[in-house]
Amino acid sequence: MNRLFIHQTQEELLGFVNEVFLPLRNEKTKHHLLEETLLMYIKQNGSVGETAKQLHIHVNTLYQRLRKIEEKLTISFQNADDVLRLQLACYLKGMVH
Repeated sequence: MNRLFIHQTQEELLGFVNEVFLPLRNEKTKHHLLEETLLMYIKQNGSVGETAKQLHIHVNTLYQRLRKIEEKLTISFQNADDVLRLQLACYLKGMVH
């Protein structure tokens, strides 16, 4: 997969990652609950049960967070293009941070 990004600058990749993750951060507390939730949800391949288990939260809490993520990013987890974009951002986050 890295071959796809070999010609992109670090700044371009970081810009893409920030475009996805910055809206999820709470500026007042600098807390990254939604960011952490998204990363785990993608890591668990969209498994609600496994994501809730890994985050030590109730499934309903996870659903609330996922709705907030959709609202803040104006995306839908039902849209394959949106999900691919999120998967890519999560993957690249590990490369550029």
